[in-house]
Amino acid sequence: MIQLKGVKISFGEEPLLKNITFSVGPGERIGLLGPGGCGKTTILKILLGLLIPDEGTVTMMGHDVVAMKSDTERRQVLRKVGMAFQQGALFDFMTVRENLFFAMEHMTDFSKEEMDRRVKMLLQAVKISRTEDQFPFELSGGMQRRVGIVRALATDPVVAFFDEPTAGLDPVTSTIILNMIRDLAGKTNDQALVVATSNVEIAIRFADRLVIVHEGQVVADGPWRELLTDGPPWVQHFLRVRLIGLDEEYARELDLPQKFIDWHWRAGGAVP
Repeated sequence: MIQLKGVKISFGEEPLLKNITFSVGPGERIGLLGPGGCGKTTILKILLGLLIPDEGTVTMMGHDVVAMKSDTERRQVLRKVGMAFQQGALFDFMTVRENLFFAMEHMTDFSKEEMDRRVKMLLQAVKISRTEDQFPFELSGGMQRRVGIVRALATDPVVAFFDEPTAGLDPVTSTIILNMIRDLAGKTNDQALVVATSNVEIAIRFADRLVIVHEGQVVADGPWRELLTDGPPWVQHFLRVRLIGLDEEYARELDLPQKFIDWHWRAGGAVP
């Protein structure tokens, strides 16, 4: 579905991405994880063709994103892609219904009746059915984020990206947003999903596999349980320090490896 190989990009003389290589297959859910400012959003913009890398190859669904010259080919590819930006990125001059219609009108061949049906079904699924005729400024931040995610999935995309979908939200709303993505997107077995986040807990709750970016490079790519206990030292530290302090019962709900739980709750909770 997605492949980046040797992707590099600089802004001025400062390199941001030095060597990004990873792939995503059909049906995979990937957590694109790393510290703030490491380039996660830039990677998503490159995948969408909004930025052109200085070096490297980028393919999506068999199309070379960098080499695409015609607007027709670009539109054909992007019609199959859903994107939920940070903070929702809704059109503030459109109602919720109009925001969702805009995406479906430009990215699908749905009839008006089908679009009407989907708007009602999706808003009801995320528990905000009464917002259909409201404008974004009339909604809370969590509600705006829900609409943005619904818009990304309303077109039945083959590939969907979610950029920091829970940033700035309280834990309860974050859980609602995460469960919503999983429930709405989980109906298509071959749909590839990528969540870009700096929140380790969100990443491991969403995906079994993590692609971890640090200092412009992919420093780890694999099942998060293995990376947590046996990954490179920096990766282990990055993952572990963000899980320290969890309640043991909740840690077991997250299905953290027993090896980590034993380390974490031994003699004062020190983690090697």
